Amino acid sequence: MHSLKLIGLLLVSVFNFPGEVSAKNQEDNIQADQGADSVVNVTAIRDPDWKPYSSMLKGVSRFAEKRDLAPTAELQFILVPRLPGVDMNALQLKLQSDEASLDIPLGQGNIFILPVKPELARDKAELMLNRKAGSVTWLPYVRSPTTSDTVRRLGDLRLACEVHWAIDKETLPFAARTSISALGGPCNFVSKKGTYSFSEPRRISRATISFNGKTESVPVNGYSFTPPLREQRWANDSVIELQFAEDPSPGS
Repeated sequence: MHSLKLIGLLLVSVFNFPGEVSAKNQEDNIQADQGADSVVNVTAIRDPDWKPYSSMLKGVSRFAEKRDLAPTAELQFILVPRLPGVDMNALQLKLQSDEASLDIPLGQGNIFILPVKPELARDKAELMLNRKAGSVTWLPYVRSPTTSDTVRRLGDLRLACEVHWAIDKETLPFAARTSISALGGPCNFVSKKGTYSFSEPRRISRATISFNGKTESVPVNGYSFTPPLREQRWANDSVIELQFAEDPSPGS
C-alpha cells in the first residue's frame, strides 16, 4: 500500500502498499463498478501489471543492502486487492517458466516469502495467480517484531520503500526513472513535493510519529499515511501509531 506523488504527477507508483494499493486508488475503486467479477476460474494467469520475477529479485538484493534499516525484520510480500469485491480466499501463487513451476505458500493475510531462484530468473519465470489480471497486486511487507496492527516502525517503512523502488524502477520509462532518481528517489526526495505513502485496508483517522519523547502528526488521507521517510531527525526506531476511523478515541 504505497504510492509515489511526484511533481506534476510524473509518476504514481504501483506501491500502492503495505503498502500498499494506493489509498486514493482504493477509494476510487470502491466507487467504481460494484459488479466487477471477483473470481475467475483459472489455474493461473500472468498479470501484465506485475513486475518480472527478475525485477523482483532486485528488491531482494536491495533489502540485503539496506538491512540496517530494519535488522530484525524479514522481507516478505503481501497480496492485496486492486478491485472491490475480489475474493482473497484460496489464492494460489506460483513461480512459473517454460521449464519449471514452483508453488509459493501463502501465509495468514496472503503474505509470502519470494523464493530466490536465479535459474528461474534466467528462464524468464513469472509470478502467476489464480485470479483475473488486474484484480490483485503485490506489495513489499517489512515488519519488525515490535510492530502491531496499529504500530509501524519508521525503519521498516524506509526499507519497504527501498525494496519497492528497486523493483519498480527496472520497468519504468527511462525519462521517469531518470527524473525520479534526480530528485533523490522516492525514499529520499529532496523536495517536499515528492512523497511516498503507505495504505491500510481501513480508513485512517489519525497518525502520529514519536521518538525519545518527541511526537508529531503524520499526514493522512483516507486509507493512506505519509511518513517522514527522508527526514533524518527521525530515527529508524521512531514509532508511528495509527488510529482507525472505527476505533474508539483514546480516553473515550
